[in-house]
Amino acid sequence: MNVRQVFIGIVVCIFLTGCASLGSYNPATGRNEFIMIPTSEEIQMGQSVHQGLEKKYTLSTNSKYVERVNRIGQRVAMVSDRQDYVYKFFVIEGDQINAFTTPGGNVYVYTGLLDKMPSDDQIAFVIAHEIGHCAARHVIKKYQAALSYDLIGNIIFNQIDDGGRGYDLARLGSGALMSLVFSAYSRQDELEADQLGLKYGHLAGYDTNGAVEALEILEAESEGGGGPLILRSHPYLKDRIVKVKEAIPAVEHRYNSVVGHISQ
Repeated sequence: MNVRQVFIGIVVCIFLTGCASLGSYNPATGRNEFIMIPTSEEIQMGQSVHQGLEKKYTLSTNSKYVERVNRIGQRVAMVSDRQDYVYKFFVIEGDQINAFTTPGGNVYVYTGLLDKMPSDDQIAFVIAHEIGHCAARHVIKKYQAALSYDLIGNIIFNQIDDGGRGYDLARLGSGALMSLVFSAYSRQDELEADQLGLKYGHLAGYDTNGAVEALEILEAESEGGGGPLILRSHPYLKDRIVKVKEAIPAVEHRYNSVVGHISQ
């Protein structure tokens, strides 16, 4: 292994550890984070994934669904800690009780989930949870880790390309990007997105009890064993319900003074 490969190995270690001393501050997480993927590239990734989703799924044009999701979503997006791109909201036709986000601020909600949650407070939490993943950059961190492991493999097998950049996100391909979108988050990421979702929903003027209700609906559906569920990418429901219930008093106490102003 030559000096150049050793240097690249050090860079990879920084990728994998998220070296705080070299990172920039993320107001959503309250941490310094080492993210090498710029916002401009993140938005391009989201556009690429959206094109793939349009080919694979049917995006609803039913105003009953689309207007509801967009109205709630835009209201919640206004209070996100991350305002460096435009949030967009889409509805997918399907029975799945699911929602997900992609790079660049795109949030997708299935009609199956909307049918199961009649309260806007419940939907607000689901959308706020997904926006929480965006603000905390959980999706991008998964992509960055995938690139890092890919680079490690090439170092090990002495396949480093000396010409050009070579290790950008295009290397993964749109299919791989979509696979990462649907891959499970860690327990820590899910809990963090819940806390951010609780905060954003409350700041937007929605009832925090909607968060508990939404998670309890998902838990009840999972126990019933019917159909594909949000559990595929959003596990740890029992633990999440407990944590959200515990967090509600502190969130309401901390942000009550600004809720009325923001939600108007």
